[in-house]
Amino acid sequence: MDAKIIAYDLSKLDHYHKVLLNRALFGFTDNSNSGAYVYQRKGILKDIQHKRLTKGTLIVKMSGANKVISVLKKHKAKFYAYDISVNQSILK
Repeated sequence: MDAKIIAYDLSKLDHYHKVLLNRALFGFTDNSNSGAYVYQRKGILKDIQHKRLTKGTLIVKMSGANKVISVLKKHKAKFYAYDISVNQSILK
């Protein structure tokens, strides 16, 4: 199966923009009314087959790679993307 390996670097971003980028990619838990209500906010990787290798490195199915790259560009993160071929069992 065709996929992309995407390595991104957040070291040049301030803490606020790092948090925004990670929330956009992976989602987060939102609490309101002093924790009385809990909401799961989905990130874009929720609907894309991917595997997180390390912090800052993802293998993403080719069909969803453009969405991930556009989020990284939007948040001005430095990244590298390479085409690879992987087994279906690697991606969830």
